[in-house]
Amino acid sequence: MNGIVHSYTQARAWKTALVFEVICYWAVPVFIMLSGATLIKYRERYDTKTFFKKRFMKILIPWIIWSFVLYIVNNYKNINILQFEKDFLYCRIESIYWFFPLILYLYFLIPVLSIIADKEENRKMLKAIFLFIFIFRAVIYPICIIFNVEFPKVFNDFLSQNAYIMFLILGYLLSTTNLPKKKRIIIYILGVLSMIIRYCYTYYFSIKEGKLNRDLFDYCSFVSVLLAISVFVFIKNVKWEKILGKLHINPNTLAKISSCSFGVYLIHILIKTQLTKLLNLNPYSIAYRTVGVIVLYIICVSIVWVIKKIPIVRKIVP
Repeated sequence: MNGIVHSYTQARAWKTALVFEVICYWAVPVFIMLSGATLIKYRERYDTKTFFKKRFMKILIPWIIWSFVLYIVNNYKNINILQFEKDFLYCRIESIYWFFPLILYLYFLIPVLSIIADKEENRKMLKAIFLFIFIFRAVIYPICIIFNVEFPKVFNDFLSQNAYIMFLILGYLLSTTNLPKKKRIIIYILGVLSMIIRYCYTYYFSIKEGKLNRDLFDYCSFVSVLLAISVFVFIKNVKWEKILGKLHINPNTLAKISSCSFGVYLIHILIKTQLTKLLNLNPYSIAYRTVGVIVLYIICVSIVWVIKKIPIVRKIVP
């Protein structure tokens, strides 16, 4: 609902959109961190064959089907199967589906990380891998971009494909580590500072250049990594049982709603686009980007909830 952030204007709407963008930028990194936290130890539950079967059935089938649905909706007057194949392979049908090839690639790497993580003494090796990627890709690379310095090609070729591994490792390490309060506070401060740095830098240089400056629009940049770490650690240490109890929220109901998240991701662009056209909504409206988020989420969860009740069909929103 905040897509206007990618179209720079001097209007107030863009400035508020940048605020939303900066605050919510942790979503993709934290999703990958959660994958690391929940999947790297998969061998304790099932074998590698079962792991791949579960992951690929959950990702590949919905990706293909919903890509085809979106292709038909957008090209119903001129459907071409060969063109669909090309657009699908290059993620041109829906831009947010860029995430699927990435997560499938990371799933291929999880068995390797699982072997390393199988022994407690190998945690140092995982930390070393994370630090290498973080230093070169999350710190040095964006600094080179900011100061217009060429980043060493030998590192760029490797890190461009493998940078997201650090989120898998981070998720596993942080989920299995209980940090003392002082360290958590430092992490929270760094997370807040990263948001301030990203907002101020993007705001200043976008105005100066008269176009959107995308130097820090990078999930693997230090501003994104530090924010993701702070959010992950914060949520991990919240006493959710007490909060849910005081709010009289049934954890099982919350879990069922949460199980709709992947389905929401798959269909929300389709629903948003159709509603925006049908109701002639203004994307620059503050209500569109605040209340609209809640309304869209409720609609998408309701649709996914219903689909999940239908045998066979429910496989498209696992």
